[in-house]
Amino acid sequence: MTHPAPTVTKNSLLETLQAFKRTSLLKAAVELGLFDALADGPRNAHQVAEAIDGDARAVRILLGAITAIGLLDTDGARYSLPPGAADLLVSSSPQYAGHAIKVNTSEWEWQAMRDLAGVVRKGGTGLVPDATEEGFSYWTDFAAEGTFVTRAATAALLEDIDEWAGGRPDLRVLDIGCGHALFGLEVTRQHPQAELHGLDRAEVLVQAKAHAERMGLTARTTFLPGDAFTTPLDGPYDLIVVANVLPMFSEEQGTRLLRRLAGALKPGGRLVTVGFTVEDKHPVEEHAAHVLSLLMLVATPAGQAHSRAASRRMLTASGYREISIRRVDPLPVHVVTAELDRR
Repeated sequence: MTHPAPTVTKNSLLETLQAFKRTSLLKAAVELGLFDALADGPRNAHQVAEAIDGDARAVRILLGAITAIGLLDTDGARYSLPPGAADLLVSSSPQYAGHAIKVNTSEWEWQAMRDLAGVVRKGGTGLVPDATEEGFSYWTDFAAEGTFVTRAATAALLEDIDEWAGGRPDLRVLDIGCGHALFGLEVTRQHPQAELHGLDRAEVLVQAKAHAERMGLTARTTFLPGDAFTTPLDGPYDLIVVANVLPMFSEEQGTRLLRRLAGALKPGGRLVTVGFTVEDKHPVEEHAAHVLSLLMLVATPAGQAHSRAASRRMLTASGYREISIRRVDPLPVHVVTAELDRR
C-alpha cells in the first residue's frame, strides 16, 4: 500500500524539534505524582503545588505547559484530568502506563541519541558497555517494568502452544535472555506440569526472581546466570522461548544462537520467537519496528528489527521449520512457533 507523503511545513518541523520537551513534561509529571494529585478532582495551581510539595511558581508553569500539550484540562482556574488520563496516568489504576516512562526515557537512550549522526557515520553504537554486554544497566529497568506489548504477545504465545503443551506429561521450558521472564512464567503458571529455566545476566535475574515470587512460581523456577551464546543450557527442553532477543543481533549472530538452541530441544520440542518484525510495508504502517531498529542501531553493534524473510532464513539455516506465525496487532510483533525439521 502506498501512502501520500505528508507536506513538510514549518509547524511540522517545529513539532519534531520540540518533541523532547513533551517527553520531559510527561516524565516530570509522573515523577512528581502530578496526575495522582488530580485523581480526586480538579485543583488550582496552589493546591497542586501543596499536594506534590513543589514550588508554587514552578508548578503553575508546569501545569500550563502540560495542559498545552493535551495531558491536562483547565477551566481557567482549576486543572483536571482529561478523558483517558485517569486510566493511564494515575498510579492506582489497573491500566496505569506511567511505569513505561522509566523504560522509554532511560538515561542511556538520551545519551546515545544525542550523537545519532556519529552513530550513523560509525555504523553502530558507541556505548560502553553496549546493550549486548554485561553491565548494561537498562536491562534491569526493563525487567522490572516490562513493556506495553508483553501482555498481548504472551497471550498469543499461550494460545498458540496451549493444546500442544497440555498434551505433554512434562514441560521443561527455557526462556533465553528472559529479562522479566514473564513469557516463561506465564507458560509455567498455565501448565501445572511445567518447570521454567530462565537465562540472563545475574543482575537482570534479580527482577525475574521477584516476578516469580510474586506469581507464586519460585518452586518451579530455576535461573541460570550468564550469556545466551556461552552459558551451559542445562537441556534438553520441551519449549524454548526467544522473546525480544534476536533484534539485538545481526542475522548471522541470530542464526548462530538459534542453531545452538536447536541442540537443547527434546524430540518433538518447540521453539517460539517473539519480536518486532519488518514486513516490507510502508514505514508508516510499521512505525514501532523502525523505531526499534533505530534503538538497536544506537545500542548494539549490529542489531535491528529483522524482516520476515530474514527471520525465516535464520530459522531454516538453524534446522527449524515454521509451524505457525501470528501478528500481535496493532504492532508489528510476531509470534512464530517452530520445530526441528526432521525431513
